Amino acid sequence: MSMLAAGVLAAGFTPGIASAHGGGDDDDKDRKLTSQQRKLVNTLRDVTEEYRSLAEAKEDGYKKVTACVEKKGVGAMGFHYAKNSLIDGKTDARKPEVLVYMPDKQGRYKLVAIEFLSTAKKRPEIAGLKFENGPFPGTFALHAWVWKENPDGMFAAYNPDLHCPK
Repeated sequence: MSMLAAGVLAAGFTPGIASAHGGGDDDDKDRKLTSQQRKLVNTLRDVTEEYRSLAEAKEDGYKKVTACVEKKGVGAMGFHYAKNSLIDGKTDARKPEVLVYMPDKQGRYKLVAIEFLSTAKKRPEIAGLKFENGPFPGTFALHAWVWKENPDGMFAAYNPDLHCPK
């Protein structure tokens, strides 16, 4: 792992708010996604299905790197689990760098989103979506709420419906 990736993990994840898609019901939101973006979401669901179990993600090398991330008045992201070997300048929908979990009412951690994290020299994009500035200088990030509906949009950084446990 590079020194930059190590610094990213040490600093924690607090990227700015990504561009959100407009309001309306779920069908309206899905219609606002391009065919490329719908394909990306389907790919992410396929490759992260097994990680809906936190135990499986840990077994595959994802490690907890943050406590629950929340921004007052905006919403929460959740608990971030990163696979260090994937943090680099490449973006591959089949290999998400970070998995984001939130506990349910019974306290069981559920996968809610993935986060792409890149150390690329230039701002990356995937499926026509430009990454936001990442949590550490020289990084870029993009969330995808593939397992939890987000009223602010599929690719918003924070979910206003979520709050960190007290």
